[in-house]
This record gives sequence, structure tokens and C-alpha cells, in this order.
Amino acid sequence: MLLNQTLSFIVVSMLAVAVLDIWERIAHHLGGPPSTNWAIIGRWLMAVLTRGQIFNPKVAETPPYPRELIIGWIFHYFVGAGYVAVFVILWKALGILTPTFLDGLMFGMVSVLVPWLFFLPVVGGGMMGRKTPKPIVTCLSFLVAHSIFGIAIALFIKFFWVIEPLA
Repeated sequence: MLLNQTLSFIVVSMLAVAVLDIWERIAHHLGGPPSTNWAIIGRWLMAVLTRGQIFNPKVAETPPYPRELIIGWIFHYFVGAGYVAVFVILWKALGILTPTFLDGLMFGMVSVLVPWLFFLPVVGGGMMGRKTPKPIVTCLSFLVAHSIFGIAIALFIKFFWVIEPLA
């Protein structure tokens, strides 16, 4: 039972994050902002781990770390799995969410608070991206991306989560 749930969790996490990544690329080709630079995210994470520097508004100007791109990508997928874990807890343990389109949309729309209020500020983008070149575009692109991500989580849970029969 635990193995099936673990495999379901891994599949849902990887697929939902992949949908987010594909959406970013499509949005960029349609005139939206560029996809996330995962090397910068890896650089930020390494500064946190090696120097304890969470707030790093000039991270893009700091010297690169070896393998920061792969570190950033791995971190991205772990964070995505964290969102899936929160969704599953809200679904299975607390009964607040169900794996439906609407609950996925709501989850995604609430989850955007993390980049708006934490991640953008710590890497120098300001609260809700106000220090970025196009704050409204930044805010909206994060909102749309997280909404799609939340929907993907819910729908992948609905279709791929192994529901164990009652004994």
C-alpha cells in the first residue's frame, strides 16, 4: 500500500512540475516572460546552504557555483513535490480539497503567495515582483503558471493516484 502511494506521489509530482515547465515555455513563445532561469535558483540555493544567505537580491550578479543549473532543476522538482504533498495533506488528512479542476485551480491560486511574498523578494524581485521590469506581467505570469500547476496536481491525482481498497 505504501509503495503504491509513494509511486503515485512521485508520478503526480513529476508530471505536474513538467506541465508547469511546458506552460512556461509556451507562454514565453506567446510573448510572455522568459522561463525561469534555474541556474540562478541553483545559485541562490547554494548561497543559502553554504553561507546561510536567504535574502540575496543580487544573486544574478554573484559568481556562479559549479553545477548550479542541475541543482536549480532538482530543487525545482523537490519544491513541486512539496506542493503536491501539501495538496495531498489537504485532501487525504484534512478533507479540505478534492482532486477536481476547481480545487486544483483554487490551490494553485493560493500557492502563488509563496513566490509573490517569499521567493521574488529574496532574489531581488521585490514583493509581488514590484522590482522587476514589468511587475504586473510578472505577477500575472506567476498567477497563471501556479493556477495551471494546481490544476495539473489535482487532475493527475485524480487519474494516477492509487486508491487502496478498504479492508
